Amino acid sequence: MQLPPRLRPTDAATILEPTTKAASKRKSTKKTAPKKTAPKKTAVKVQNGSLTLIDVRMPQELNGGTIPGSEHIPLDNILDTVPKSITDPQAPVVVFCKSGMRGGMAQGALRKLGYTNVSNIVGGFDAWQKAGLPVTVS
Repeated sequence: MQLPPRLRPTDAATILEPTTKAASKRKSTKKTAPKKTAPKKTAVKVQNGSLTLIDVRMPQELNGGTIPGSEHIPLDNILDTVPKSITDPQAPVVVFCKSGMRGGMAQGALRKLGYTNVSNIVGGFDAWQKAGLPVTVS
């Protein structure tokens, strides 16, 4: 599966099924607390392969939660950590940060390392929450 370079949060939620399946059940217009789910450290399964979802925010930014199934790798560590954990340069990788800026930087850095299937969630975690999609709160 070839990913587009930028994903809207709702498109990302569709790709990340079944982890975000609860998102389709959350159509309420009133503000509620984020849905809490158990944290996962493994890659999210996508169709015939696996996708790695990477949260590039700083550790102190994780207090408000993260996207279910994501792996936390701060932007400062991305160049050292990703090549050790993702050996296939064609493997699908989705990155996100708080608003999309650092996610774009991570995407560019991974492309320079030779990764060809990297996408960034437009608007980052803020847009994910605004769309009412589920989050993991630790």
